[in-house]
Amino acid sequence: MLFECIYEAVGEQMLMLSPDGSLLSASDEQDAGAADRHFDADLPLRHRLPQYLSALRGDAPWLSPQQADITRTLTQGVYVHERLRLRPTTWGACLSVTDRSAERRLETADLQTARLAALGFMVAGVCHEVTNPLTSLHSIVQILRSEEALAPELLHKGLDNIAINVNRILEISRRLVKFSRVGDEPREHLTIDGVIDEALLELRQQGALCEVEVQRLACPRGTVHGNPGQLRQIFLNLFVNAAQAMVGQGRLAIETRRTGCLTEVLVSDSGPGVPHGLASRIFEPFFTSRSETHGTGLGLSVSAEIAQEHRGTLELRHSSAAGATFCLSLPAGPP
Repeated sequence: MLFECIYEAVGEQMLMLSPDGSLLSASDEQDAGAADRHFDADLPLRHRLPQYLSALRGDAPWLSPQQADITRTLTQGVYVHERLRLRPTTWGACLSVTDRSAERRLETADLQTARLAALGFMVAGVCHEVTNPLTSLHSIVQILRSEEALAPELLHKGLDNIAINVNRILEISRRLVKFSRVGDEPREHLTIDGVIDEALLELRQQGALCEVEVQRLACPRGTVHGNPGQLRQIFLNLFVNAAQAMVGQGRLAIETRRTGCLTEVLVSDSGPGVPHGLASRIFEPFFTSRSETHGTGLGLSVSAEIAQEHRGTLELRHSSAAGATFCLSLPAGPP
């Protein structure tokens, strides 16, 4: 009777646990209409308890108050976003489950609206960015066409310049597609250090880190719930930026740590740092402090967008003449 009164007063899905963590009662077993509020494919509350407990921290999580956000898969392409709140009680513990699916849909819609507004702002930047390599291409073609007998050196130089400018246009196009894509890609529980290793391996295979000393401080408990491909893109952008800032030589330090409910990755380089007057603009689309032959100015803006879609942040934590440090913060997954 006590539990029924609590369920009626609170109006949320709830699970009552004994001091040893066993189930005493579930609200959906007392509420005949509870099933109508959820998908037919969903499991009763009591069958979801093991998954909920695994999402919380500790060997006996019901002994301490805590909160966690999880995403459950009901069927292919159908997800439920829930917030778990666990509070010790006189009889054991109370685990409340709040369905945040509608709230997450609104957040996604707001992000998409902001993204579309940003894309509108970026159109002028696209015109400028694409016009520069196209102008170069036009000039090169005119030179090549005006010469009846080209020296091999001139021909090869012209073809190399054409390839460079075509690749720049293709890179701008790829970055724009990534920036405009809706962030509802499949996500999974993963260790962030594994994603970092994949990004480093890819860049080493490309020869981008040949003369860069990479220092790692890993954290086995650094887990997140995210899309590995999108998160790898963040690290690729950060590592490439660091290597270019150091002109291919220097020290790249990568530290993973778990701080409370967050998994953080600190990426530091030994380059010249970000000029103080530019620090507030580095996440703007198409903004770059490098020459026109290096970078599109979309790497950090795309990375910040991906971090936001994962309910995290990407920020410039520190910058000086001795280098810059970026920090990626994401909601931590189960340890």
